[in-house]
Amino acid sequence: MITEKKDRQTFPECLVIGDLNIDIIMCGLKVLPDLGTEILAQNYNLVVGGSGGIFSSILSSLGIRTGIISKIGNDYFGHHLIECLKKSGTYTDDIIISKDSVTGLTINLSYEQDKSQITSIETVKKLSFSEISLKKIEQIKHIHFSSYYIMQNLKKDYAQFIKKIKSLSKNITFSFDTNYDPEEKWDSEIFDILPLVDILFLNENEALNISKQTDRKRAAYKLAETVPKVIIKLGKEGQLAVIDGKEYRFRCNNTLNDNFIDGTGAGDNFDAGFIFCFLKDFPIEKTMEFANYCAEKSIEYIGGVGEESKFNDIREKYDIVKQKERL
Repeated sequence: MITEKKDRQTFPECLVIGDLNIDIIMCGLKVLPDLGTEILAQNYNLVVGGSGGIFSSILSSLGIRTGIISKIGNDYFGHHLIECLKKSGTYTDDIIISKDSVTGLTINLSYEQDKSQITSIETVKKLSFSEISLKKIEQIKHIHFSSYYIMQNLKKDYAQFIKKIKSLSKNITFSFDTNYDPEEKWDSEIFDILPLVDILFLNENEALNISKQTDRKRAAYKLAETVPKVIIKLGKEGQLAVIDGKEYRFRCNNTLNDNFIDGTGAGDNFDAGFIFCFLKDFPIEKTMEFANYCAEKSIEYIGGVGEESKFNDIREKYDIVKQKERL
């Protein structure tokens, strides 16, 4: 059971509002299971999941004080999430713990080319803005929203919530990763929110469905009509971005997916790497290089967060703690 938190954590400079759940990762799969059959995985693990959970853990581990607001159950999985987040340095005091609900769970079937997921997250879907405290909001530099389509209780109020925050602190910036729409409705109400955010992350499928365009370039420019920075993630092909009206095409170094173990959360690693550099005012070329490297390192580990050795490799390559000019 989750007990009252007695240790005091440093208040964050980046706040994540979104999904948080347990991920069970099944790795080394070759084919999808047919109904009535059984297949074998090479390995599995129990890790921090949810786009918001992975993003906050990565950004905290990179050295940005990051907190997350989400909703979990008062159960073993919830306790495990709190402990894992604290280990990464994530501020957890504002996570809402429901006594009457269970912590969300995603089973990830991980393949080199992509993944399939089975998710039960009824608790996190019930998170409402009325439960979110805006205390010390002036200390926050950036807010990242994850999994728009899953956060059903928040969807209708995002615009008003962002406007309220802007009225309290005009210097806060906002990023948004829509993730996939499980209902595949791709409603147009999202365009009420996009003009209020500074950075939009999404993959090609999401970009095409949201923009109603037929190719990635048209989708990028359509979305850039309302968002200053649009980044479409293309897997090992890299990214297509329109940043402040200028088009960029970035490539991955590891196009062969060398050392691949699991692709879960690679996009969230990219997002966290990008925001790390954004908050430190790095130029866009170096920002994308760093974000790409974070994503490429993530596929070498089970789960979206990975192990400390991953972050040691990133720190060694970029010396991110000591000198910003070395990046």
